[in-house]
Amino acid sequence: MSSEAHLGGTSDRDPLKNVPAECYDVFRHPRRIRVLEILGTHRTRLSLAELTTAIIERETGGVSTGKARHEIRTSLVHNHLPRLADAGLLEFDADTGAELVDESPVHPADLSGLLDLCAGPDGQALLEAIVHPVRIRIVSMLSAATNPVSVDQFAAKLAASSVDSLTDAERAKLKLHHAHLPRLADAGILEFDADSGLVVADEQAMSIAP
Repeated sequence: MSSEAHLGGTSDRDPLKNVPAECYDVFRHPRRIRVLEILGTHRTRLSLAELTTAIIERETGGVSTGKARHEIRTSLVHNHLPRLADAGLLEFDADTGAELVDESPVHPADLSGLLDLCAGPDGQALLEAIVHPVRIRIVSMLSAATNPVSVDQFAAKLAASSVDSLTDAERAKLKLHHAHLPRLADAGILEFDADSGLVVADEQAMSIAP
């Protein structure tokens, strides 16, 4: 199989390309992505009750118990909303609710690919695997490739763009071999043959990848 692959025009497939790397952690949980999508859809401040109801509709189709509603509200107040606020993506007050900040670095429409990942039972595991400055770029490159891609090609692209401070192709290659490609392979996103140095996309996984 040829290892020659077209890797051009991939940047438009990276929904977090303009987001500072230190903010990536907030995108590793489906509920936080849904909060941003809901606030972006309503384009106004929502109370905690309104936001909780909207989350229930997204996660359960509108069916919930009082216990489930309490769990969601508690997670919003003590985890998800503060973390999104600390990342500079929204404003949150326990009394008045939450709304997106003006000129947010993330447009809700850009999160559609990440929202697709949230839909299945393994949504959080997939987000944790993919949402990383290097790994989301790997997925973006691979989804645009027409043939298997070599580790050398990935390393050269990452070093040329200084992704995650990887400015040296050899260092990037080591990181790919020992960390990033095995993590994506374990998540079922791709297949990686360490002997040949070739990476092949999982077509089903790529169909929902950002």
